Amino acid sequence: MDNYLITKKILEIFNIKNLNPVQNEAIHKDLLDKKNLIISSPTASGKTLCAITASLKCHVTERKKVLYLCPLVALAQEHYDNFKNKFSQLGIKIALSIGDLDNSDQRLRDYDWIICSNEKMDSLLRHGIEWINDVGLVVVDEIHLISDYSRGPTLEILLTKLKLMIPKAQIVGLSATINNIKELSEWLDSDFIVSSWRPVKLYEGVSYDGKINFLEKRDYYLSSNISDEKSIVEDTLNMKKQILIFVSTRRNAESLAEKLSIFVNEKNLNTEKTELNNISLSVLNALEIPTIQCEKLSKCVDNGIAFHHAGLVSEQRKIIENGFREGKIKVIVATPTLSMGINLPAFRVIVRDLRRYYTGLGSMLIPVIEYKQFVGRAGRPQYDEFGESIIFARNELQAQELIDKYILSDTEDIESKLSDESALRSHVLSLIASNFVKNMDELKDFFKKTFYYHQKNNLFGIDKKIDRIIKLLIKFDQIKNSKNNLEATKIGKRISELYLDPLSGHIITSNLRENADIIGFLQLAIITPEFDPLPSIRSGETEILEKFLIKNGKKFLIKIPDEWDSSYDNFLKSVKLTTIFYDWLNEISENQILIKYNITPGELRNKLLIADWLFYSIYELCLLLKMKIILSHIKKIRIRLRYGIKEELIPLVKLQSIGRVRARRLYNSNIKDIGDLRKIDISKLTKILGEKIAFSIKKQLGEKTQNNKI
Repeated sequence: MDNYLITKKILEIFNIKNLNPVQNEAIHKDLLDKKNLIISSPTASGKTLCAITASLKCHVTERKKVLYLCPLVALAQEHYDNFKNKFSQLGIKIALSIGDLDNSDQRLRDYDWIICSNEKMDSLLRHGIEWINDVGLVVVDEIHLISDYSRGPTLEILLTKLKLMIPKAQIVGLSATINNIKELSEWLDSDFIVSSWRPVKLYEGVSYDGKINFLEKRDYYLSSNISDEKSIVEDTLNMKKQILIFVSTRRNAESLAEKLSIFVNEKNLNTEKTELNNISLSVLNALEIPTIQCEKLSKCVDNGIAFHHAGLVSEQRKIIENGFREGKIKVIVATPTLSMGINLPAFRVIVRDLRRYYTGLGSMLIPVIEYKQFVGRAGRPQYDEFGESIIFARNELQAQELIDKYILSDTEDIESKLSDESALRSHVLSLIASNFVKNMDELKDFFKKTFYYHQKNNLFGIDKKIDRIIKLLIKFDQIKNSKNNLEATKIGKRISELYLDPLSGHIITSNLRENADIIGFLQLAIITPEFDPLPSIRSGETEILEKFLIKNGKKFLIKIPDEWDSSYDNFLKSVKLTTIFYDWLNEISENQILIKYNITPGELRNKLLIADWLFYSIYELCLLLKMKIILSHIKKIRIRLRYGIKEELIPLVKLQSIGRVRARRLYNSNIKDIGDLRKIDISKLTKILGEKIAFSIKKQLGEKTQNNKI
């Protein structure tokens, strides 16, 4: 199939008549002739369609695999769902690979398009996947995140590896905002496109002194008897449109959503009330026992508004996002986590908070690139002729300053963040453990092929760090350096495969004890860098935590630092998370944890996922170290952490639909294991758990009932 037919097929699948300017330019830049290309153009300008067109060409004419890299699991999932829906009809086998970082995912060898998170792909390379040589196209979504402190180093190392491993593979990078695109394209040996074309015109403005001043159209005057936020929301709802409001913190998001809740409710049509009530009940019941946060969110959603932040569990965030896409929820007040990745446009975007607190730096103005990510959400191609973004200023003077800084300015250059030592530690070990480099010369030569070296034209800043890391890894017994030959030890290779920070691996392997108590195991895992940042300590908590420390300190596997030691404050934070996990294992509810520790269900779930990964890693390292006595303890801790249960409930949670609440209800009814469940009559089980769950359990046990419902 030639380029014309490929393009025609794409237009048919997406039911569009013609390519837009960005897509036309991509074709003219030899996108379909295997030329590397970076596309920087606004949200909704058709970048993804460019990547899809190249993917179809790669599949049809090259018979090669397509690797689609995403920075976020949610974004990878969204692309997978969309691609599978569109392209399964063509016989293209599409796979999603996220999650488990200690798995080579052998099924992927049989798939055509593989959608991966960046970390998962890096992990696959560490496990020596064989199908990498079958890849003909690498799509890098949100490629500007190479400049992100947390995600950037992994993406940079991954791209450097892929360039060396599959040099003939085409690379297509996508981003809404890259100022120094020429520099990045030179590193990737690619052409580039920079376009300001949007399918929907964006008008950017500043609100001050009771009006919104737009640069390219007539000003709006706001109602004088209500706040600016309410006035803008009122105007938006009167137009039957939707609005996103970005604020700096979770507390601000919840506070503003509640403040606007009744006001938004008055603007909703009665025909939408039933649908909103259903969405409200869904977010309320996303947890087995609703928390005060769930109740607060539910009340807001019932009125047509929602807050959205990382403190919500993923199911709640998805419900809110879908409710907004369907037009039921009219307003979302969100923290910056919503600005990245997922497709959630609105007619208007308010960026209320332009300042944010940065650890160690204090309150600072957000970067221009982040502002551009926010306002890129404004304007929906299928609904709006234009979109609007609004920032707030105190007066005309500040308004002009903000216009100059954010609306009229280019974004900051993207810069390599590879000099971060914790990231370097992990990637240096992985390069040695996977035999990607075999000596110091090859190691240094690898780093000369990175974006960092391309920008700096030297290794100044990381060469000494690499030397220091090599010495550290030798000290940790994770690598050996014999006659300038670098080789990973068995423990070093396993730590790399487990995707652990080498420092975490050292902390675990050097402090494990066969006679450890559960508190000791918890604190050992929590003290590792994987749990950074640890929860902050509120006023009045220090005394409580120190009492816990006095009572349980002997059980800790890590030496307790002196109070005047610089590491003591961070150690005390690890004690706080230890107490939270210990309460969770003793069946303290998520609502009680929220009230007691100010830890939201979303935060708790995130930390529990990390804990599950750490305890899996501890189990694997114990196998390698032949510490078999510990293995059963670690298994039990993993199960208990997953469900938040005491040990006695482990036999019951093995069944589907049985969580901590139902398991405890069964146990308190003297049903303590599978054998007891087999003995109990269906009618008695129904009284304890309800008919639906009771029949589900009996079906799982392979039993039939008299009424043939199973």
